[in-house]
Amino acid sequence: MYSTRKVIELLVEKGLIESSVLETGGLLNPAQSDKFIDYVVEEAMLQEFARVVRFRNEDAYIDKIGVHRRAAVPAEEARDPGVRRGVNTSQVPLHPVELMVPYEISDTFFEHNIEGDAVEDRIARMFSAQFANDIEELNLDGDTLGPAKLESDIYEDGSSTRYIKDSLLAKYNGWPRKADSANVVDLEGNSITLNVFSQMLNAMPTKYKRDPRQLRFLAPVSLEQLFRERIASRSTGAGDVAMNAQNRLTPFGVPLIPVPLMQMNPLVVEHLSFTAASTANLRYSNIQPGSVVITPTTLNKVPTAAFVETTDYTVDESAGTITQVTSQLGGTVTVKVTYRASPQIILCNPNNMIAAIGRSIRIEKDRDIFGRVSQWAITMKVDCQFENLEAVVKGTNIADAL
Repeated sequence: MYSTRKVIELLVEKGLIESSVLETGGLLNPAQSDKFIDYVVEEAMLQEFARVVRFRNEDAYIDKIGVHRRAAVPAEEARDPGVRRGVNTSQVPLHPVELMVPYEISDTFFEHNIEGDAVEDRIARMFSAQFANDIEELNLDGDTLGPAKLESDIYEDGSSTRYIKDSLLAKYNGWPRKADSANVVDLEGNSITLNVFSQMLNAMPTKYKRDPRQLRFLAPVSLEQLFRERIASRSTGAGDVAMNAQNRLTPFGVPLIPVPLMQMNPLVVEHLSFTAASTANLRYSNIQPGSVVITPTTLNKVPTAAFVETTDYTVDESAGTITQVTSQLGGTVTVKVTYRASPQIILCNPNNMIAAIGRSIRIEKDRDIFGRVSQWAITMKVDCQFENLEAVVKGTNIADAL
């Protein structure tokens, strides 16, 4: 029997989805979609550091309005100044991509698990929570070049020695990748101190930092912990608070937000070109030792062996360079390079970070009578964007230790 309540109860509240959903092929009505989105936002902690935009169309546009130059002119009595100022208007485009969570439960599992019928609800909760995490991961790690991942990191029965392209992270560029076009500060391997935050604030255009309380530093949880440890080591009241309380740290009056899925050593992917035994520069220096994986740029779903370090290429992690060994990569060639960079921090107003979630959400269930399994699919569209890149600062190349 189709139990829509069990499928959706994990997301919202009891009885949100009724049997009428079946008549529309599982398409949620606006109220149900909003409840679903509320769950995703809460689970992914998006309300902490981003503005959530809900849309219905295939593409959406957010209107921007602002004044970008001097507005005042000298005034003279009884004389028209002869100029008029206007506002600048533009649009931020959103091009959502569709994601799906497909899963199934066998009849045998239903019959023998210790939770009985309640296991359907429990599993649905787990998959839906993971869906929220996957959306946050895409928003934080997305890169349209698509990083190389071990097949076993994506599929349980995948190869532990061969690589495939992470097609989910290739859907669009996440916030950190987009921030490469903003105000970037190379912190040159310095550890997390107040100077790091000071340099980032200095890189923010003055007009966007009039009220520091409106800004946020977004950092990996472990990096926030390192800064908390540094502050806690001071024999001051602030040190005691940092050590014993859960209050937000506020360097120079700006709250520091630990983002759970923001990786301490972010995954970076680049396509680099070599000629003969040449050396190519990576986007970052001080990369994580042993993290470099080089594969063909054509990497896709077919598991592929990576090129071999020392045999095909050498790496200088400190300088962030890769050198081809006697044309082993193929002479004149372009390759995909995936690696782990040093920790990063983003500084901006949280209203500047847009997490777009479509309201055309489907939750569908089917039955494979021959395979004796029940199948589910949750489908929705998402995108992320900055409204104004000029008002964003990205701090890179921070040490991952005190």
